[in-house]
Amino acid sequence: MENQDKKKAIIIEAALKRFAHYGLSKTTMTEIAKDVSFSKALLYYYFPDKLSLYVSTIEHLMHVISRDLVKSIDKTNTTTEGIHKLLQKRQSFVQKYYTLLESTQVIGTELPDDLHEKFSKARAFETIIISSLFNRGIASGELEIEDVKIATEIFIDALSGIHFNITAKDKNIFPEKEQFKQIFLKEKVFADIFLKGLKPKS
Repeated sequence: MENQDKKKAIIIEAALKRFAHYGLSKTTMTEIAKDVSFSKALLYYYFPDKLSLYVSTIEHLMHVISRDLVKSIDKTNTTTEGIHKLLQKRQSFVQKYYTLLESTQVIGTELPDDLHEKFSKARAFETIIISSLFNRGIASGELEIEDVKIATEIFIDALSGIHFNITAKDKNIFPEKEQFKQIFLKEKVFADIFLKGLKPKS
């Protein structure tokens, strides 16, 4: 890794700790610069403002989570285990980085294009994971699915619906911690019902 890349990585790691603990609004570039013993000028050389650093931090975190998710799912033996692991990892991720993710509300109703792109990529990645799990189930004889693409889309849309219905009741954009627990429990029940319906008819 080149020296510039190293410095950028150090800044992002420090920002991740700050954002995860204090959130976006209560973190300053001065504090992050102090954490890594860099000048503010150097910080602004790599990141023109706090929002651009936040976006880079989200991107870095998504790469870390994606690698961890793939490793964990590779260790499961069935599609059902894999889906449960996916949901459990998502819940753990949200709990650990709740303050960081909640900060997206501070930005406003419309996410910056860069940040929207990161979340879109994360959704696309999750789609690939679920689709591959369904294909694994077909190959092993665990599941019977005529159209994996449609099945994946329905599954993801239903998970989104669970999320939306729970937050809509309290008129929240971003769920409270207790709401995330409700979402996770309902997602697990839904996943079991959905996968049961895809099992071969005996």
